[in-house]
Amino acid sequence: MTVVFAGGLFVPVQDGAEPFDGHLVVGDDGRVVAAGPGAPPPGGGEVVDLGGRIVVPGFVSAHSHLWQSVHRGVADGCGTYAWIDRLHKRRGPAMTEETMYAATLHGGADLLRHGVTTVCNHTHDFGRGADGQWRAVFDLPQRTVYAFSSTRWATAAERTEGIRRFRELTEGVDDPRVLGYAVNTTGVLDPAEMRKESALLREYGFAQHAHYLEDPSAADRQRAEWPLLLDGDRVGPDAVFAHFVHTTDEIVRTAGRLGAAMAWNPLSNGRLGSGVPDVAACRAAGMRVGLGLDGQASADVADPFQNMRTGLYLLRAAARDAAAMSAREVLRAHTLGAAEVLGVQADVGSLEPGKYADFAVLDPERPSTGPVGEDVYAHTVLALSAANISAVHVGGVRVATGPLGS
Repeated sequence: MTVVFAGGLFVPVQDGAEPFDGHLVVGDDGRVVAAGPGAPPPGGGEVVDLGGRIVVPGFVSAHSHLWQSVHRGVADGCGTYAWIDRLHKRRGPAMTEETMYAATLHGGADLLRHGVTTVCNHTHDFGRGADGQWRAVFDLPQRTVYAFSSTRWATAAERTEGIRRFRELTEGVDDPRVLGYAVNTTGVLDPAEMRKESALLREYGFAQHAHYLEDPSAADRQRAEWPLLLDGDRVGPDAVFAHFVHTTDEIVRTAGRLGAAMAWNPLSNGRLGSGVPDVAACRAAGMRVGLGLDGQASADVADPFQNMRTGLYLLRAAARDAAAMSAREVLRAHTLGAAEVLGVQADVGSLEPGKYADFAVLDPERPSTGPVGEDVYAHTVLALSAANISAVHVGGVRVATGPLGS
């Protein structure tokens, strides 16, 4: 049945739209039917009074590892590769199918409580546990772009066979929670093998999602591999580069010209000492840029508010310019921008007719942050926190309260 959410301060994020005091109507398919200022039209169905609370689109994480939620605090003081040694090499192989399943559920629920309604779950396979991550997708209410991974030691032929098997697994899936698929293309293969794999992924409609230029100690080597990635057809509109910190002007220009996207992960980049990416240059080059929360073993919290502020403040500090990025821009990057990175912007990322009614309800009075002024974007991003989340809705259905259970 139709549900009407009334009496809210809606921040639609839709390009060209401004915040409004009004209503949002959700159809029985879980999509927005109408949204606008003022009172809702009569006879619209069940009415939910929002009591003046702020409503923002559900946050989108363009890059996460949900299974890492039970490994927080690991390898404090370590950079990326020492951190990988302690987590992936020591703990990862001990994860069974069932522990991976439980850990993925834990990570997904944690993101959901923090207002993240769509997540790209970039999985890992240590020889077992991949099935557990896949099964968890269907026991979580949030939407997923599922990034399949082969084992680290797989040959090119084994990778191809794994991708084919994953294609067979996904062919019959018809679930509104599954918005798309990607494949972990981290690492450099022979260019000829990469071209074959890239062609196969495009045939299946799977995006390419790779960690690239994250750790400063590997920057020179990975920059030198850029021509190989180009030769291997790894750079295009279907390519998402997670982190993308230690770029060059040439890499950024070429990535933008070819239509690649960037998943920006401020919390983990700061925690692991990876650096601050040149987000302004990436955007100027035409790259789609969206925020990701990364794994909770490197970001430690699943909080988009901390993620937005960390990224915003680091960019401003690095540029010594408070106008380097605005609150409005960083909110877009964690909602519609992240959806664009994943290619799912037709379904999620903003509150507009035709998209899923996925949103977070924020109460600026609990805890009190004072009166909301003229700049709702600034108040939301700079003053609110996950503690202000009172409810999280997916398809118009309340699926979680905030992390404090408010």
